[in-house]
Amino acid sequence: MGRISTTLVAGFLCLCWTAALEAQGSFSYSFEDAPASIQAEAGSTVPFQVKLILGSSGLDGATGPQGWSLGVANDGVNISAVTTAGSAAADVADGGLRNTGFEVFEIIDPDNNGGQQGLVQALVLSFVMPITLPPNTDQIVGFVDYEATVGAEASTGTVEYRNGLVGSGQPVNNDVTFEGQTATPTLAALTINIEPPPPPEADCEDGEDNDGDGAADCDDSDCADAAVCAGGTDLKLGTPDNSDASEIALCSSEGGGEALVTAYIGPNDPNDPPNAGAQGWSLGIEHNPAELTITNDTYPTTSGTVAGDVNDGGIRNTGFEKTEIIDPGRNDGRAGLVSAVVLSFTMPIVLDATQDQSILRARYVVAEGAGGEGFSSEINFTDGLIGAGQPVDTVLTVQGQTVAPRQISGITVVHSEDACSPPSAVFVRADANNDDKVDIADPIYTINWLIRNGPTPACIASADSNDDGKTDISDALFTIAYRFMAGPVPAAPFPSCGEDATPDGLACESSSCP
Repeated sequence: MGRISTTLVAGFLCLCWTAALEAQGSFSYSFEDAPASIQAEAGSTVPFQVKLILGSSGLDGATGPQGWSLGVANDGVNISAVTTAGSAAADVADGGLRNTGFEVFEIIDPDNNGGQQGLVQALVLSFVMPITLPPNTDQIVGFVDYEATVGAEASTGTVEYRNGLVGSGQPVNNDVTFEGQTATPTLAALTINIEPPPPPEADCEDGEDNDGDGAADCDDSDCADAAVCAGGTDLKLGTPDNSDASEIALCSSEGGGEALVTAYIGPNDPNDPPNAGAQGWSLGIEHNPAELTITNDTYPTTSGTVAGDVNDGGIRNTGFEKTEIIDPGRNDGRAGLVSAVVLSFTMPIVLDATQDQSILRARYVVAEGAGGEGFSSEINFTDGLIGAGQPVDTVLTVQGQTVAPRQISGITVVHSEDACSPPSAVFVRADANNDDKVDIADPIYTINWLIRNGPTPACIASADSNDDGKTDISDALFTIAYRFMAGPVPAAPFPSCGEDATPDGLACESSSCP
């Protein structure tokens, strides 16, 4: 604002209007450290503190404001305490600038202000000394404590400088005293968003950011304990000895080459396994019937896997299992198998979530006339195959929830010339356990391997007791018939070490023979 001054000009007394303060600079009231938003559980009360700031700029001299008055109103938040302690407005004994001055700093009575909450402050730094705030600076002149109560729905709180609030005296305006004159500062206002936390991610596998926090599904911390997250679970096809095998190489030139396939459930990342193992599952496995034929003597089966009955060395107990080869006539010509397993209806039996565990075995042979150079045929998990019941989906049950595997992988059967003419191996036929003799232990060893997930023979060719180019339960029966029922004698090499007179591609990594 301007001021009136008297000046003697050319012998006349001149009454002149000047704008000294406006030319000198400007002043402002603002806030510091106020939160832009508050997020907490509904019903909770969150305290926060705001600094009141008196700023000046454009001042030419060495002095700044020497006194001021202000009023601050608050809505949607509650005021709890005010103080100048620790600010430039504090008494000199408390580290401030005020000395022989004056201070009123109080929370107003809403009853005297039409229900309005707020505070007023009136302050003079000194009545007798030339004390001012440093010019052209922002200075803290007070601290105000507030509380925000979080409701069930989002709300806002406002804090703003406002004229006319009434404390113990008369209505207070937001003014600054500079060089004995009153200046009008600019006034700030702030808005604080107050809200409860967003609801947790509603669906951890729909590809959507349900709670709008910028993270979807397993990337959202809300889903950390979800069965589908925390590493995830894979479903894959491998070999009996290698859950990560992607290919089975065999000799398919003459047809009948054998591929023994094992299905596994295991962690997607062994370093970050799921927090719970599968307690059940259903699956379908499809193959091309023009290229492969699935055998049905003792396969497909859960026997010999972790999913087998507890009496067969597995962990399934008082549960359910149905595994069957499907009828192409009910599946539009598609060929394969379906399997459904519940490990237990009455006990907390689940797979070990930290490692790959076998759940099913199936044996395939190359279809007549399909093999030879370049032969390749895939075996894959698939949905919708029909066994005796309804179409089967490939899903897992974890913690009572239906969960899709994080990753699904099949296996490919390929022709290999190396398998057609493997290096000559020296072994004794029917010596399945590789101990240099043929007795009752050998058929038991074969049964344990085929049915109870026992160790694989070091020389699989030696377990082919009946020399039919395959290893199955008939070999164990052949050995028993020879030893105890006057059955036929195993073909050479038997009873001494020797090479296979009818090579069939069965592996023989080592044997008891020199």
